[in-house]
Amino acid sequence: MEKIEIIANSAIIERFGDQIRSVDQAIELIPIEKALSEDSIHPQVLIRSEIPNDLLVQILDKFASIRWVHSYSAGVEGLIPILQHRDLVLTNSAGLHGEPIAEWVIAMTLAHAKRFHLLFRHFQAHEWQAEECDELGGKTMVIVGAGGIGASIARRAKCLGMKVVGVRSSGRSSEHFDEMLTSDSLHAALGKGDYVVIATPLTPQTQGMIGESELRAMKSSSVLLNIARGKIVQTEALMKALSEGWIAAAYLDVTDPEPLPPDHPLWSTPNVFITAHTSGYSPYSAERLVRFFCDNLKRWLQGEPLLNQVDLSRGY
Repeated sequence: MEKIEIIANSAIIERFGDQIRSVDQAIELIPIEKALSEDSIHPQVLIRSEIPNDLLVQILDKFASIRWVHSYSAGVEGLIPILQHRDLVLTNSAGLHGEPIAEWVIAMTLAHAKRFHLLFRHFQAHEWQAEECDELGGKTMVIVGAGGIGASIARRAKCLGMKVVGVRSSGRSSEHFDEMLTSDSLHAALGKGDYVVIATPLTPQTQGMIGESELRAMKSSSVLLNIARGKIVQTEALMKALSEGWIAAAYLDVTDPEPLPPDHPLWSTPNVFITAHTSGYSPYSAERLVRFFCDNLKRWLQGEPLLNQVDLSRGY
């Protein structure tokens, strides 16, 4: 029986090796360190998790036998330039981080509506001081990027009585969205939102798509939440919008640059709250990712189309 050689980092092999091998008895898992030091192997699959791009290039240059690269990340913008001219398939983990990311968005939305930041200051100062809080029912959430993560956010927002408007390039309708607009109608969509969530992949088309004109299209009471990629929002324009009151607040799990240097002025911009790209963290994420990879591995072995295959020409 021909071996099915899969390169992965040692942490994945140690924790999930038995689960991956259970897909087929011919599977052999090869740690990255061993792959780099051996010439007698012919791996067909690479699981890309915590592998720097320069090391990834080294592995791909050495093994022309690799036909499929699976990324544990949903965003693959850094992989496109490396893979787009190679004869292989790229899949990603789009949608698999949707549960924790959606909860982060709802947590920040509730925190803003209920003025948690002000209430916490009163608590720290031992002040019995009330604040005028708001409700989410009846408010409009605009989600730019209506893929798997966007749908997870929309489902939760609907449970809170919010109207949900989506923006996607195709304009194709989707469950949990009350209205879906095309990217050409971005400004019109932004003007509807009490809460605007950026959940679109980073591509050449979406890089810098939220700039001064887009921020000015939002209501002065609107809140921006970015859980996608920092480069989608123009940082200088955002700081200006917050400082001059074009929008009410911004909750950012991603920034440009990232990591954000300690002395960067975005930290001290009024009405901004920043977390260190943690919205997707969950104790259950690794299990979800491996389970999805194993299901896709079965499809690959049976010659079936892979799920979450990335269009290398479009970047997502």
